[in-house]
Amino acid sequence: MSDWDIAEPRADALIESLRAFGYTPEAAIADLVDNSISAGARTIRIDLVWDGRDSVVTVADDGHGMSEATLYDAMRPGSRSPLEDRSTDDLGRFGLGLKTASFSQARELTVLTRTKSNGHAVRRWDLDTVAVTGEWRLLRSGPSDLDLTPDDDAGTLVVWSKCDRLVGDVDASDSKAHDRFLQLTRRVKQHLEATFHRFLVGRGRVTMTVNGQPVIPWDPFLTDHPATQQLFSEELPFQGELIKVTAYVLPHRSKLTPTQADHGHGASGWNQQQGFYLYRSNRLLVQGDWLGLGFAKDEHTKLARIAVDFPASLDHAWQVDVKKSSARTPGPLVAELRRIAKAARSRAEEVYRFRGKITASKTSQPFVVAWQQYTDRAGEIRYKVNRSHPVIVALLDSTGGRKREVEKALRFIEETVPTTLIGVSIADSLDQQPTPFGDAPKDLKPLIDFVFTDLVKDGYSADEALDRIGVIEPFSQFPQIVQAFRESQR
Repeated sequence: MSDWDIAEPRADALIESLRAFGYTPEAAIADLVDNSISAGARTIRIDLVWDGRDSVVTVADDGHGMSEATLYDAMRPGSRSPLEDRSTDDLGRFGLGLKTASFSQARELTVLTRTKSNGHAVRRWDLDTVAVTGEWRLLRSGPSDLDLTPDDDAGTLVVWSKCDRLVGDVDASDSKAHDRFLQLTRRVKQHLEATFHRFLVGRGRVTMTVNGQPVIPWDPFLTDHPATQQLFSEELPFQGELIKVTAYVLPHRSKLTPTQADHGHGASGWNQQQGFYLYRSNRLLVQGDWLGLGFAKDEHTKLARIAVDFPASLDHAWQVDVKKSSARTPGPLVAELRRIAKAARSRAEEVYRFRGKITASKTSQPFVVAWQQYTDRAGEIRYKVNRSHPVIVALLDSTGGRKREVEKALRFIEETVPTTLIGVSIADSLDQQPTPFGDAPKDLKPLIDFVFTDLVKDGYSADEALDRIGVIEPFSQFPQIVQAFRESQR
């Protein structure tokens, strides 16, 4: 007798356990899209078809398809070891994604595939059949109630039916359940727009639709916006590979149109989307996370976003999970990523506090704010009017012998700033602060003239005075008005 036993798992027990990996519906569908992209697909159609408990989800692609033997192998749980080397453009890893992603949402998984040379093949997992027989019965036909006529071209069709976890036991007439299904469809589309945004642009891009609607790439770094700042890009050597890290500070809300702001905040909003964005072979794994490096998602650092690119060969070092939705920073990289995060957060805080006007430092003139923050002797944070602000200087110069009265008025204003009321009122919407004079820009011209006249009296030339005015709050928000005033002086 041998000194070992074959401990084969119970089919019904294990396959039910595979349903508990924690996939969200959108992450599960993204896992199917991974397979399509790895198969060389250039067109991917995702459809979520509502019919109550009989609703179905399909993912169809025009990739190179699979032979019958390859399909059989792909349908086996654990068909490939995660230790095996994979090509750089293979988005898989564990040999589980197709099955676990599908089982997490549905009790029936059908795959129909066609190659140019071998015709078509079908395989189906029906968890009810597995439960009744207790055997790993992989069926060779599709569901009798679904039309699975193969296309003439190569490609693969994945179908979820019996969607018990995705939909539940509901009637097609259940309007609330239908609304939830529509909301889910929107989440799926939004998730795909972020996860595969790099595949949706450029040469050889993938075309993707959800229920016929095009999937539009969501660039988390707003790289096309002129006010986005790419701080730096570094390559960190690690285990014989290079990890590319690129830090960005996004434009302040005041620099964005309503459409740009709505697009830029992502699925979770500006505050929650700050942090690192991990890319594995160009596929976004993690978005908006400080990776346990000890940083909080503070309001004033919400414009900081950092791209980290690593190859699939480093999956184990990053501890990428089966769902491809979480990872952990390798110990040797912690200090470097913390350093980069600190730099990005510091820069983002400057942009946030100065309402996007940090770019004024590119001129020869220092930026001038209207209010200054300081700490008093009791350690309390307080605010005072900047006495060096040219508007205030011009005001004091124009008062003659009444500077004391003006100073008293300024002190009264400073001591009665309703900081608590302001904090409570805008705690949840700091990125939506109104622009000074935004509702009445015409009132700026006489104010510019007031400051301009005082600066010229102090010996500045007209151009020097207007250069200085251009970096003064709030005039810096209205360069076109400053330019119009400049032209009026010629």
